[in-house]
Amino acid sequence: MRALWSQYRIFVKDIFQLSYPIILGQLGLVLMGVADTIMVGRLGKEALAGVNQANSLFFMTSGLTFGVLFAVSTLVSIKVGEKQAKGGFIIYRAGLVVSLILFAFQFGILSILTDNFEWLRQTAAVNEIAPRYLKIVNWSILPMLVFLTARQFTDGLGHTKVSMVLTLAGLVVNVLLNAILIYGFWFIPAMGYEGAAWATLISRIAMMLAALWYVRYSKFMKAYVPKIMPKWKEVWKETPGVWKMGVPIALQTFAEWACFSISGIMVGWYGEVQVAAHAVALNAASVTYMVASGIGMAGSILVGNGYGEKSTLKIRKVAHATFILMVIFELINALIFVVFNRQIAGLYGVEPAVMPLILPLFLLAAVFQVSDGIQAAAMSLLRGIKDVFWASMISVFSYWVVSMPLSYYLGEVLQKQVYGVWTGFTVGLLVASILGVYRFYQKSSKLLFV
Repeated sequence: MRALWSQYRIFVKDIFQLSYPIILGQLGLVLMGVADTIMVGRLGKEALAGVNQANSLFFMTSGLTFGVLFAVSTLVSIKVGEKQAKGGFIIYRAGLVVSLILFAFQFGILSILTDNFEWLRQTAAVNEIAPRYLKIVNWSILPMLVFLTARQFTDGLGHTKVSMVLTLAGLVVNVLLNAILIYGFWFIPAMGYEGAAWATLISRIAMMLAALWYVRYSKFMKAYVPKIMPKWKEVWKETPGVWKMGVPIALQTFAEWACFSISGIMVGWYGEVQVAAHAVALNAASVTYMVASGIGMAGSILVGNGYGEKSTLKIRKVAHATFILMVIFELINALIFVVFNRQIAGLYGVEPAVMPLILPLFLLAAVFQVSDGIQAAAMSLLRGIKDVFWASMISVFSYWVVSMPLSYYLGEVLQKQVYGVWTGFTVGLLVASILGVYRFYQKSSKLLFV
């Protein structure tokens, strides 16, 4: 055991140093959603259900746009491995061009769905609340995508603390604005759940402006930003590379995120109480997922460095270290969900009618923790070796061929309702983790590096 630890210690240390700022940044993003859920939850189960369904729809479509931009960090990390870090700035600029196109795409889709929310067969209260919330939040798509592009650039360079600081600052702004705009303060009237939407929009604009300023003008970034800005012809030449790697990643992220979003829509067929229980349990589970995702992203960056260096040995050792860290972390999470489920649920201040439904969902969340973390790591590591096509195929199969039909069958046909839906995506995560690990080790063993 000691010999094994000494072999991987350096890689575990590198992953931890890279991942903890990413994790804190990821947690900052998800804690914005947690803050919205907690603060809106005090307005009643109808407001909580409406905002949750609106956010589910928003992040389902974000799977497509975020996924494309995730390619930026991988491409930049490969440049670093090739000792061409300055070439990453052109990739960053190409990412900004791509983000403008993605904004038009996502805004158009969400505008159509917002105007026709009744297509989703939700309750009357949700059909009224969710579209009003979305009409405000939809304008935050562009600042969110631009911030993500800047974040992917700095993360790809290995400087992950930048996005951490900006995201945590954005979280503080979001919570303060929530407190003021949801409940009212001094001369500002209480805006209810619409106040949460405005808080999200304003905080995302602030994060975007701070990120753009940092990349362009901070002393730290001078080593990576050329004195003469690249011509648009050079930038445009890099955009096909972002699309080529990004589109399969987008298919993978969309398959996974849409699975969880559509599961929420299914739960909406069973009334506000079940939606509120689903929202709280999934919201808490998303906190642990963001930590797992951060570990996976750090592994992906180091694997990308190994790919640029043409070192199969480094790729394999980083992968081993990533999976070891992930299993340990997720086992701890599972234990926390089993032992402290009532205390965690109590933080959300939900109505007494919702509590009995929430507690069993936390037990299911404990069951899927390890498989969720392993599949997140496997998909990130596949991205690091540019095997994005098979990562997307695994996700589509696991979530759309296995998980969604099973969730529908158990929830709707067998009338297990929210518990059936959750059992379906728990099985899907298990399938994704097994196939993802198998594909990574199969592909990495065939890389023709010295």
